[in-house]
Amino acid sequence: MKELNAKQEKFYNQWKVRRTKKFSYIFLHGTVFWGIPTGLLFFLLESHFNRENMDLFNFILSLFVFSIGGLFFGLSQYKQIDNTYLYLNDDKKILDGIRILETGKVWNYENLIIKREDNTTLVVKNNLFWFEDANALSENLEECLNIVLKDFERLKKNPDFDVFSSEYKVKAQVYNNSEKEKPLIEINM
Repeated sequence: MKELNAKQEKFYNQWKVRRTKKFSYIFLHGTVFWGIPTGLLFFLLESHFNRENMDLFNFILSLFVFSIGGLFFGLSQYKQIDNTYLYLNDDKKILDGIRILETGKVWNYENLIIKREDNTTLVVKNNLFWFEDANALSENLEECLNIVLKDFERLKKNPDFDVFSSEYKVKAQVYNNSEKEKPLIEINM
């Protein structure tokens, strides 16, 4: 799952529930909120707001046509919002990553490098922190480690990855850019 600001987090949590009721969303937002008011407005404009020009058949026809059109409008609106949700969710990318990890290969996800170690441990390390050994102060290391842990916890918000990772012990590591084999800091979770 991508890193979300407060507004995106609110949208994500609300849409997670609302997307399960696809037809009611399409009907409500397409027909009730858009189609019927537009059909009514069209009918009134066509009759020039004159009571003598108003006809029941034209009224029903306007509401029917715009209600059907509203279904298509609601469907397109639903798809647009759902695509935003899917972009934030990264489900497909995460499922592909789980398959990669199950085969024993290394998976790069955003700024994390994740690999399985001895079939009992997931090693999670940084990919984007660059500093030399001379600049590796303990507060920098703690901050980098906290970022790695925060990103891993965000990834665990995905239910599939949470189930997958719960079967493993997790080891978080921070490396510098000197290509050394030994991490600067490491913790077991």
